[in-house]
Amino acid sequence: MSFWEKARIKLGALGKAVIWLLYFVCADYAVYLAFEILKIDRKIYKGTFNLCATLAVLGVMLIVARLLSIKKEPLIKMNKLMPDQVVCLVIIGLGMLGVVTTYIIVADKIAAFLESMRNAMDDYRESVDRFSDTPQTAVPVWDSILYVITLCFIVPVTEEVTFRGVIFGQLRRGFGPWISVVLSAVLFGLMHGISVHIGYAIACGLIIAACYHLTDSLVAPILLHAVFNIFGSGIANFMNVEAFGIPSEYTTSLMLGINTTSMFMMPVAVLAFAYLVSAKRKYAKARAALEESSSIQVELSGESTENTENTDTAVDGSGIEAKE
Repeated sequence: MSFWEKARIKLGALGKAVIWLLYFVCADYAVYLAFEILKIDRKIYKGTFNLCATLAVLGVMLIVARLLSIKKEPLIKMNKLMPDQVVCLVIIGLGMLGVVTTYIIVADKIAAFLESMRNAMDDYRESVDRFSDTPQTAVPVWDSILYVITLCFIVPVTEEVTFRGVIFGQLRRGFGPWISVVLSAVLFGLMHGISVHIGYAIACGLIIAACYHLTDSLVAPILLHAVFNIFGSGIANFMNVEAFGIPSEYTTSLMLGINTTSMFMMPVAVLAFAYLVSAKRKYAKARAALEESSSIQVELSGESTENTENTDTAVDGSGIEAKE
């Protein structure tokens, strides 16, 4: 294959990945327009809006994945995870939270000396605070609960089907796995906005996409993402619902404990990741050995058939001679 043919394939894969990303944006924007037309306040009913938007995007991405898999290798891989892989993924998810916690601590230290960073951190905290611009008394309790459920379970499924399933899958057809890990992570980071988010979003995107490649199962990134969202903000958002009457100091203490634990989990997460790499290599060797064994059996079967045919021919020939 010539250089230009390879370049055409790679650019085609990248272009298609960007197009599917635009589908993501358009589906989300369609729900935004629907809320505007129906005059539903998205700030008050943020849980409802997030659920509708994520489900709309999920539906579009599943259709895209299905269409791209017709007469081709399935775009999304769904191998069954082993128990040891599940344990490793939970550990990596907690370690990933530790990476983000460390990132925020460092950003805060820089913000103490740099005004632009200080403003960026203020904007970041407002963006992750459910009630930064809306009094909690104006938000129905059911919507607050729906917000947490969507954040912890629906968002991970939708974003992983989009970024690891469709976009990474499309990139892998043109670039191979590891370059696709980097490219999909960059797109994942850009979708979170050019702000404080982008740094840790790219880091998380790299980890999640790599784990998807190492397990060949979309369940892996969904599990990672869910663990991160649950412990990173889901628990805090649930405990902050005033209707439950949980003292704020309890929430603060619990989240401090979770974040501290996640930072200690980082070196353990590195070991868990190394285990997944080792397991991937062992699986590849076992599969290669199985394929080689199968090919040998096929060859032996062919030789046996050929010998049988030769024997039959010899018998027929001797019978004819005897008659003569």
